[in-house]
Amino acid sequence: MTSIWGAELHYTPDYWPVWLMAAGLLIVAMIAVLVIHGLLRYALAPKHSGHYEEERVYLYSKAIRFWHWGNALLFILLLLSGFLGHFSIGNVTSMVLLHKICGFVLIAFWIGFILINLTTSNGVHYKVRFSGLIGRCIKQARFYLYGIMKGEPHPFAATENDKFNPLQQLAYLGVMFGLVPLLLVTGLLCLYPEVLGEGYWMLKAHLVLGIVALMFICAHFYLCTLGDTFTQTFRSMIDGHHRHQKHDDHSSVTEKTEH
Repeated sequence: MTSIWGAELHYTPDYWPVWLMAAGLLIVAMIAVLVIHGLLRYALAPKHSGHYEEERVYLYSKAIRFWHWGNALLFILLLLSGFLGHFSIGNVTSMVLLHKICGFVLIAFWIGFILINLTTSNGVHYKVRFSGLIGRCIKQARFYLYGIMKGEPHPFAATENDKFNPLQQLAYLGVMFGLVPLLLVTGLLCLYPEVLGEGYWMLKAHLVLGIVALMFICAHFYLCTLGDTFTQTFRSMIDGHHRHQKHDDHSSVTEKTEH
């Protein structure tokens, strides 16, 4: 990686490829949309009044929480070191070394993620039920775009058998079994360009995938604020308990299990 990083993709204020500027604008536009959504949610959603009863379900084991926070730290370090290295900001040699070390640790974490899902009940959450999937995705999308503004309950309450709503499940499947492996493979091919002899294109592909990862992280962080309170979802990754407001109407749970 050190032999090509900063040599073939050396970006300066005088040279910003059109595709890179477009990616930057796309990220800014996405963040703007998330901010607008948050402001509308705050302004339109009815405020909680009276008695608030919280339901708790233990969904995140210590292994999952350790993997999650370790994975989050690795992605932050990889994005920072990758950005600073690509744009030749600061000590590039140190950034390349940090990126390389974090990349190998990320490989270990990804293997750990696979083993956790193969050896524990957590793997069931990644098994897609295709019957009625499109309808469930539309219902969840409607909640994100409209229902949450009206204070409607989540259409798919998290349970021990289904901790993801259908859109979450598809997104996490795409990230953990698509995006992350591609990042790891292109990263290794950048480190060992002689394998395919396409170091330039692997590095460019790696950068594009990194931009996609950054967009996912921004969306993931915002979606974590969509609980009944701002910190509700974040707390679940500290003590392992998923929390949501207890509603008298459990139609969402019933609908979830009838497919």
